[in-house]
Amino acid sequence: ESGEYGVGEASSQQWYLGETTDQIAECLRIYGQVLRGEDPHNFAHCHHVMEAAYGGGMPSGRTARSGVDMALYDLVGKIQCVPVHALLGGAYRTRFELLTNLYHKTPEEMATACSHFVDRGFTGLKIKVGDVLLSQGWSRANLLAEIDKLDAALDVTPRHVYIDADANQGWLSAAWTVATLKRFGHYDNLSIEQPLPYDDLDGALHVRKRSRVPVILDESVWSATRMAQIARMQACDRIVLKLNRLGGFFEAIKVISICDSMGIGVSVDTNPYTLVGDTALCHIAAICRHHYPVDCEGHQSFLDWGEEFVTGGVLIKGDHAVLPETSGLGVDINWEALVRHQQIGYDG
Repeated sequence: ESGEYGVGEASSQQWYLGETTDQIAECLRIYGQVLRGEDPHNFAHCHHVMEAAYGGGMPSGRTARSGVDMALYDLVGKIQCVPVHALLGGAYRTRFELLTNLYHKTPEEMATACSHFVDRGFTGLKIKVGDVLLSQGWSRANLLAEIDKLDAALDVTPRHVYIDADANQGWLSAAWTVATLKRFGHYDNLSIEQPLPYDDLDGALHVRKRSRVPVILDESVWSATRMAQIARMQACDRIVLKLNRLGGFFEAIKVISICDSMGIGVSVDTNPYTLVGDTALCHIAAICRHHYPVDCEGHQSFLDWGEEFVTGGVLIKGDHAVLPETSGLGVDINWEALVRHQQIGYDG
């Protein structure tokens, strides 16, 4: 009513987070109805209202909720003339080293890509080592095909660069995971990410106890309550935080607090997002104590709009990214350009 507004982004991948664009749109409609007239400064109450309107405490509707949450924080930041990370508790950093995801299919392609990004100054590489297993099923031959890509990446990557071998739940067996990781125990820059299904915390703990390679959990982390369970079990060394899986900044702060108190590292990852979402995830990365590289270049590497409809935001400068010291998220929207994309029907 005052003309002030906040910007948020609800981004999902149907195969990954299990939410379609129609479902997200309907959730946004519901949230828009129940939040009308509420105080945007009261983040806790706004989330309570949204949860009560759809899904309760179940992991549903969180992609849409994360977009609304993002817009609320952007709006309040603009009203108070402070950046979002100040609303989240304050920044340890606003300059970030960079990580990228690598999906290449052969060892040769993977090695070439790793060398390319190392030459660009990236200090984190996420090597996808679950695609063959997920598409073709688990077998020793398919596992070796994944391992060959990891071998190639490690051969060409210097030791100061983080290598996160991301299995995307595809390795399935805790025993096979432990056996496979034995050959990599001497690499102190290597971690294994989500080798087992998201609900197999006992398996994750088994791997962590019996392997020298640190364990990262990603798909397992969908709420602060779940994070508390992971921390009590000591089932991982680090997590990957995704705003859309958690439902936004409000829940993410709780997860980070648990990790800080238990000595668990926090990495922040794109989904992918446009520049809006990638800027938002940098604000949450700013409040993380451990300075892991941030994957915030998805709007460049995953999406090709042909026309920019977002200005401002996180700026990628060669080997690092920098958040602007502006109010809210620090992004502006070219609404006419956005409407043209909506008319095209881009299914991002």
